[in-house]
Amino acid sequence: MKSFLFPLLLSTALLSQDNGNVEIYRVEQEDRLEVYAKNTNIYPVTIEVDLKIENLTPDKSLPYTTTISARNNKKIMDLVYDNKEQGWRFSSSFRYYMGNIFARHNDSFAYRLPYPKGDSYRVTQGFGGEFSHYGELRHALDMDMPERTPVYAARGGIVVMMEEGNSIGGASEDMMPYANYITIMHDDETFADYSHLRHNGVNVGLGQKVRMGQLIGYSGATGFATGPHLHFVVKKAKRDGGFVSIPVRFTTTKGITELKEGETYIGY
Repeated sequence: MKSFLFPLLLSTALLSQDNGNVEIYRVEQEDRLEVYAKNTNIYPVTIEVDLKIENLTPDKSLPYTTTISARNNKKIMDLVYDNKEQGWRFSSSFRYYMGNIFARHNDSFAYRLPYPKGDSYRVTQGFGGEFSHYGELRHALDMDMPERTPVYAARGGIVVMMEEGNSIGGASEDMMPYANYITIMHDDETFADYSHLRHNGVNVGLGQKVRMGQLIGYSGATGFATGPHLHFVVKKAKRDGGFVSIPVRFTTTKGITELKEGETYIGY
């Protein structure tokens, strides 16, 4: 699971600063400097900005944390000149990470089971599963699916990350970097991961909008996996980078419910 926590970019330059797909730049006005952030990623980011300044007063408390929407520019603060007759200086630092830490999951939403209607699969590891579903992954689910089982979007959104080039997997944590996966961002800026997909098992493209129930890939056993299955988790960004999992409910033949470890559910 990738956190996308980027190291601080330190600079004393007065020009724009660029850290990957996020840029901080200034616009000079007669009585102030305007500080902007530009995010060219296809997902929102949380950015933390700090300044060391002389003869400038910020209109926000420092350090300042805010979010920038996907592919968006945003003015994040004004720096007012204390004395227009004197020079001014500042040095700045910032870091950013994937996601909006202020996002709120729509808890009323009922997810679709991510496999074909009429098929039935057992939840081999549920919320709080002892093998690997603890800490920030507490609310993840593992579904026992044979390799090449079609995987469907449990909720609509935009494909913001994906990998399908890996072909190895195993029961060692050293295999974690080799999982194929799809990450979909929902309209409330939470994300869903569909992991351990087979080699070349992604059926969507980066930036593509998908609807609930759309075919997105095929199950496999890549990465940290004891056998073929689908790892599914809904998550949101957390302060300082990384993600925390969110408990969700599904529409099933047993009603709208949380899935329980050891139980079998029919695609509905």
